[in-house]
Amino acid sequence: MKKLFAGFVLLSILVSCDQKAEFVAQIDGVEDNTKVFMSKLGKNNQPEPTDTTVVLNGTFKFDLKEGEPQQFNMIRIDGVPSNMFFVKENQTINAKLYKDSLRTSVIDGGEHNTLLKTYMDTLQNIMAKTRQLSIDMREAMTNQDREGYMQMREEQKEIQKQDTEYRKKFAKENTNSIIAALALSDLMSQKKVPNKELKAMYDGFSDEVKDHSLGKLLIENLAKLSKTDVGSIVENFEAPTPEGGTLSLEDAKGKLTLIDFWASWCKPCRMENPNVVSVYNDFKDQGFSIISISLDRTKDKWIKAIEQDQMDWHHISHLQYWNEPIAKAWGIRGIPATFLIDENNMIVGTNLRGNALRQKVKEYLENND
Repeated sequence: MKKLFAGFVLLSILVSCDQKAEFVAQIDGVEDNTKVFMSKLGKNNQPEPTDTTVVLNGTFKFDLKEGEPQQFNMIRIDGVPSNMFFVKENQTINAKLYKDSLRTSVIDGGEHNTLLKTYMDTLQNIMAKTRQLSIDMREAMTNQDREGYMQMREEQKEIQKQDTEYRKKFAKENTNSIIAALALSDLMSQKKVPNKELKAMYDGFSDEVKDHSLGKLLIENLAKLSKTDVGSIVENFEAPTPEGGTLSLEDAKGKLTLIDFWASWCKPCRMENPNVVSVYNDFKDQGFSIISISLDRTKDKWIKAIEQDQMDWHHISHLQYWNEPIAKAWGIRGIPATFLIDENNMIVGTNLRGNALRQKVKEYLENND
């Protein structure tokens, strides 16, 4: 009897090991032999091709035996707009794809794909509310309905708060799923949650999530963010100037220095520039200095914006857009991004706008005269 039971267990193991994990999809309206491409999200979340197949009789499939656990995959079909994402599971995944809207496709298979759908559907609902509010606010402005506009503005702030809280709750409650890491990555991009809180959420993730390529990218980015916390010491850097020379942070420093990441194409940056110019003109003789690092791509547009906005201070850039080396080293994921440092290169303020910048500069210089 024991031998029979042992044989049954061995057979069960062999059968389970022989089972294939596949992605099986149905799609209507696509001709036979149309190519289908599967990519994984690799380093820096960039797609890396992994397999190719074709549509036959309205179906196609991919073998999922290769790849890391919970691997993010992307499907692209020749001649079909958009793409779709799914998570590799240890089981077959069935999908019903819609030619005119791949991103609304229905996926059946695995807890992580269920979580992905829940997460994305919730965000889509939040985005829909935000878009409608923006339309209503523009209409209120047109009709000079200030009271209605201000009320909707408060509603907008509340929706944004709910969005952040939802992502935080999702990341904390699904620590064994890579979708939680996706939520944490989104929170990092929003820059509305303190770095210490982001790190605490990451620390709560399972080892499998931490060892995932996205998990490793997260900890790298968190390490970069910690370098820009108030109290951190900034390392020296240098880059080309508009005149063709090279300028370092040490060469540009004053008693108090604003490190300003911006670009000529960044509308919020250009809108804030008059305020920065005003603060600079009022405090430059007291030791206030600015060094601006541009994420521009062309020198002409960079120089023209400097002249137009009357930014009469230090400027540097490698003209490499989001690949600007200094911005990458600092973990900059959105602009404008500004950092105030003292004479010892310690960060004493971050992302101060409008009157908040003026008050901080005035207070610091008065107290450190």
